[in-house]
Order: sequence, then C-alpha cells, then structure tokens
Amino acid sequence: MSRGSLPPIESVTGGSHGVEAGYEQMLGLAARYEQHAGDLVEMAGLGVRVVADGDLLESAVLSPQSFADAEVQVLGATAGTDGLAVRAVGIEADALGVRAVVAAFRACDALSRHATETIDHTLGRVVLTGTVTALPALLAAGGVGHACWSSLTREEQQALEERLTDELGSLLHEHPGLVQHLVNSGGGLVGSLVPGLGLLDPGDGPVGQPTTNDAARLMALLLGDDTDYSVARVDVVEGGAEEVLPDSLRALVEQLAAVNDLDAGPHAEAMHGAIQVQQVGEERYVVYLPGTDDMRPLPNGGLVRDMETNYQLIGGTDSAYGRGIRSAMLDAGLDGKAVTLVGHSQGGMVATSLAADPDFTRHFDVEHVVTAGSPTAQVAQLPDGTHALHLENRGDAVPLLDGEDNPDQPHRTTVLFDGGTHRIADNHDLDRYAAGAAAAEASGHGSVRDQVARMHDDGYLGSGPSGPVRTYVVTR
Repeated sequence: MSRGSLPPIESVTGGSHGVEAGYEQMLGLAARYEQHAGDLVEMAGLGVRVVADGDLLESAVLSPQSFADAEVQVLGATAGTDGLAVRAVGIEADALGVRAVVAAFRACDALSRHATETIDHTLGRVVLTGTVTALPALLAAGGVGHACWSSLTREEQQALEERLTDELGSLLHEHPGLVQHLVNSGGGLVGSLVPGLGLLDPGDGPVGQPTTNDAARLMALLLGDDTDYSVARVDVVEGGAEEVLPDSLRALVEQLAAVNDLDAGPHAEAMHGAIQVQQVGEERYVVYLPGTDDMRPLPNGGLVRDMETNYQLIGGTDSAYGRGIRSAMLDAGLDGKAVTLVGHSQGGMVATSLAADPDFTRHFDVEHVVTAGSPTAQVAQLPDGTHALHLENRGDAVPLLDGEDNPDQPHRTTVLFDGGTHRIADNHDLDRYAAGAAAAEASGHGSVRDQVARMHDDGYLGSGPSGPVRTYVVTR
C-alpha cells in the first residue's frame, strides 16, 4: 500500500463517543435531574417556612387581605398542584426513567454477550463431537489426500499451496467474524477434552464454563509457565527509534516498526527481545514493544517473545516478557514517571496487560496505550486514567485470537480499518498499521480525535527533537 493511499475505516467503537460513554452521559443527566429536584424541594420547604415566619404573621393584622393573597400565592408556588414540590417529583421520575433505560440497555448488552458465549461454547463441543465421530472418514480422506499430494510435481504442489493460502486469506478477510467465533469456541472444545479445565479459574466467563482464556492458561502450564527473565542494556544500536518526537499516530507506529526491525539488522540474533524507551519530555516517556519473535509451538533458545508468552497473555497470567519490561523501565529511571506504551501484536497484548496490572501501575503512570494488530479483549478493564487506542486490520488473524470484541469503554477506542488483502501474513505487517493509523487520524471520528488531541496535550505527539532513546534486550 502506497504512503498516500489510506485504507477505509470500517468501524470505531468505544472511546469518548462510544456506547458506554453515551450511557455515562445519560447517567450524568439523571444525576443533574436528581440534583435539580433536590434544589426544588429545598426551595419548596423555604416557601413554607416563609409564610410561617412569626414576624410575617404578626404583620397580617395590618392588611389581612393582602397577607392572605400572598400566603395563597406562596403556598401555591411551592406546595400547590403546579408548585415546586410537584415539579420536583416529576423531575425525580424523569431521572429514574433515564436510569431505568440505561439499566435495560446494559442488561441487553450483557444478555447478548452471554448468548454469544453460550453459543460459541456449544459450538466448540459440537466441533469436537463431530470430529471424533468423523475420525475414520477424516483419516481415510487424509490418506487419499497425501497420496494425491505425493503424485504432484514440486511446481504443482507449490501452485496448490498458493491457491489454498489465497483461499484461506480470502475467507479470513471476508468473514472475520467466523474466525472470531471459532476461536471463542476454544473453551468448549478444550473443556470437552479436559473436564476439569474450568477449575483453573472458577467462574471465568459469563457462562460459568471454561473459556478460550482457560484453554490458553492450560497451554501455558503445559509449556512450563516460565516467568524467569534476564534484561541487558545495549548502549550501541544500529537503527531503531529516532530521537525525534512523533508528530502523528502514523509516525508513532513507524517508530515502533523501526524498533521491531532491530532483530532484522546485522546483529539480529543478539537483538531478539529488544525494546526501546524514548524520553519525550522532562517527565514523560514512550516505551516501544515489538511482537512475537518465535512462532514455534515449543519454547526454544531462550527467546522471550514466543508462543508460551502468547498463551500467558491471553490466559491473563504473568509473563517473562512483562516482567522484563518492568525491570527495564525501572533501570531506565521511569519509576513514578508518566509513560505511553506502544506495542505490535504480542507487544500490544503485554502493553494492555501491564496497564491493567496494579503492581505495574504502582511504579508507572500509564497515561496512554497504543496497540497495533493485538488481541486485547482478555483485559476487561483499564484504569480510568489510562486511555487506549487499539488498531485492528480486517484480514489480520492475530487481533481475532482473543475470540471477542474489545470492551466498549469511554477511555478505550478500537479502530477497525480495511487494509487487508488475501495474503494473511502481509495483513499483520506494521506498514499496514502505519497506514491504518493515518486513516484513523484522518477520519475525524470523535473518539479518535479526542484520543489524539489528548496525546498531543500530554506531550507524546509533537514536533522537534526528543530526549535519548535507550535499548534493552529481554530474554528468558
């Protein structure tokens, strides 16, 4: 995709103009109604006290008729059928009505989530049952398929691989919801295989049954659930983030891409697990967190950004990568400082997880989180003082691995853009997300506009040189 071509924005959810923000505004209106009703009741009581004032009653003998008229007018205005007290009751009823509407909307949202979880959980069990039932036929079909595959020339095999990959990419791009529901059915699938899985975290999930998060925790346990880490500072680095303030969301993601490319340079092997800390103000810093280095199913070679860490993050448990990031930030002198965490893929997962971790936020004031191509729905709630922007590309499978949509919260915005093609791997590239960041900022959507303006006001986006950039390498 060329730099001048921006992908279309498909949806923006959450943030200052999201549904939950609307609920909060409605509840704020109800609170103002209630306050106004209380003021009217107080005024009505004042009217009664005025007409009962002793000095005023003593003066009634001087003009009985005018006193009686005044008394009727005051009592009518305060306690009459159209007085302040009656109006207060009406306003209080309006406030109660608004609260009831919000409660009904939220109940419908919760019911919808419950129904979706139940259906997906059942889908997992059905898929497993159907697979087991059809196992002989599947084995036979696999044997026939292998025989046919072996009869093809190398060129024919390569052409078939490309065709299957293209068709899979097309399915993912055209029907991302299908993939998301299949992932969300993982709890039912694994729960059928391991009946005691739900005991790993009782009550996790609205259906009271094992979820995909439980399944991820189980996988992490099976792989050892290792959280040991080592952190080393690297003083001389070729490439990475430049000492310049990002002037836009796109520039911020491009800085992240430069950090991500550190392990593709001349010292690639030594830079696996590299993160960078950029000082952007006297008391503010940006921490760049790249994604997965090793996609192999089993841990190997001490790489910290591996599948074990992915399972730990989706499962909501501690990880060596997260612990290493915290150690590096403390070494960089960020204790008590304001920070923005920017992450791609696994880096965005760990950024969101850390921002919700009280042990982490006890040391660092996480003002902003920006993620690109990261599954983050497993983090149900961020602190009110943390504002997050999640970028997701249609056709990118990675953001779907949490199995559900991100929570709709006033300080958490999710932008879905369509910069995808039928090439699955390309859809996860940071150049796609740089274009998506530019498209989000150019969209003018209220939630994105407010988030970007806040980042400018806080000093994370601007112009001119920045402070130093420090590099750390986290390993197991």
